[in-house]
Amino acid sequence: MVTSLNVNEETSNMMLKAKRILTANSKRATCQKLLPYLIRQKKDQTKEMETQFSQSHPSGPPRVRPFLRSGLLNENSQTVSVNSNDPESFQCAIGPILRFAQLFGVLPVSRINAPTPLKLNFKKFSFLTAYCISITVMVLVMAILAIMHMIKTLNSTTFEMQGGITAATAGAVFYGNSVIGLIIFFWLSPRWVTLQRDWRAMEQFIDSNKMERPKLRWRFYLITASILLLALVEHLLSIAVNSKNYDWSGKTENSTFQNFLQIYCMSSHAFIMDDLSYNLALGIYIFIIAKLATFTWNFTDIFVMLVATGLAERYKSLNKVVVASALKHRTMDWCGIREDYATLSCMVKKVDNNMSPIILLSFGNNLYFICLQLLNGLSKSADSTIVNDIYFFGSFLFLIGRTVVVTLLTARINDQSKVALPALYTCSASTYNTETERLVYQLTTDDITLTGMRFFSITRNFMLAVKINYFFTIFHIQYTRHNFNIKN
Repeated sequence: MVTSLNVNEETSNMMLKAKRILTANSKRATCQKLLPYLIRQKKDQTKEMETQFSQSHPSGPPRVRPFLRSGLLNENSQTVSVNSNDPESFQCAIGPILRFAQLFGVLPVSRINAPTPLKLNFKKFSFLTAYCISITVMVLVMAILAIMHMIKTLNSTTFEMQGGITAATAGAVFYGNSVIGLIIFFWLSPRWVTLQRDWRAMEQFIDSNKMERPKLRWRFYLITASILLLALVEHLLSIAVNSKNYDWSGKTENSTFQNFLQIYCMSSHAFIMDDLSYNLALGIYIFIIAKLATFTWNFTDIFVMLVATGLAERYKSLNKVVVASALKHRTMDWCGIREDYATLSCMVKKVDNNMSPIILLSFGNNLYFICLQLLNGLSKSADSTIVNDIYFFGSFLFLIGRTVVVTLLTARINDQSKVALPALYTCSASTYNTETERLVYQLTTDDITLTGMRFFSITRNFMLAVKINYFFTIFHIQYTRHNFNIKN
């Protein structure tokens, strides 16, 4: 009896273990079958949602691109067509202006006004390169003499004297900036060839969308002619101020060119005449170098204006298409438009990498001379004549106006890069898709602006900050000088 009970108990235990094993195996088998089914169902639901979204927000037809995207802004890109001689292209518009600037030793690139950038070439050993180097060396000699004079005369008593700062530092800063500008333009020359090829590739890439091309030639000529004409008037006034002791009537024996040259050099370049004795050869040398340095000073600002205008006008033409399509609820190729903006953004960054030293030099030079003009105006001498007053106000207004124009034209790049955002925010649901959303994100987050060696970005807010710094600097100098005079 006891034996039979034990057998039954062992049998029941074995059956219970077998049941547990079978139950666990059945659950494991069920999970193995159910999990792939759930994954497939989740994928089908996701695919169905994407299909519904693409049907409710259709994208435009794909556009055939003329260039490979990977090689569009490549350093060794040769995708530009040789026969693409568009008269409104950036190269054709700025070429004649740069050709004229080469007469003053700026940017020694061969065939600078060629209709296609593939013909541009920079040669280390050429007449043009040797000519630019020789001009740079001549200006450098003048800068060294001016810096030597500044080292000798600049001390604590210079700030006490009326006009002492101007006499000590003006020549060194003026010719020093000219030398640095010529060196930067020489450094930019081989990079300018590659930059222009990438620029033309960008133009042809965007123009494949059959949109309106910006008109650059008349804008470039207007900007260049206006600045150079005003600079010429300002320089003639400077010559008149520094040669007021010359007899312009021509009735005396001293009314000769030699006498005029001596009076002009002794007045305008007194910092050199203190160490060197005057002669006719030195006078001609000073007269020529002064004109070369003056052109370099003005052309630095002109160059920044032209490049910034070329980029801003491209953004403006893109914005017209986007705003018109978004407001009229048209279905368009948002993918292609986003690629155009991305390509233009890459071009702005590439330009900034090559031009930021010139921008820094331009704004630093203008900052110094505006402060110097303000200082001279606030401490005007008692024997000032009407010619001096006209020159001071004319030169000061020209400096302020040129700085404002440079800032506004350069800041247009940042302004134009955000113009399309309000229209995209109000885009209808029927034309909105994933590419539109990516374009909005791109325009919102991407910082499109030119900089001065990454020290500052050129925007409209920057202009106000610079002007405030101008007046605070002059106020501090005048306040320090006033307190020093009271103590003594």
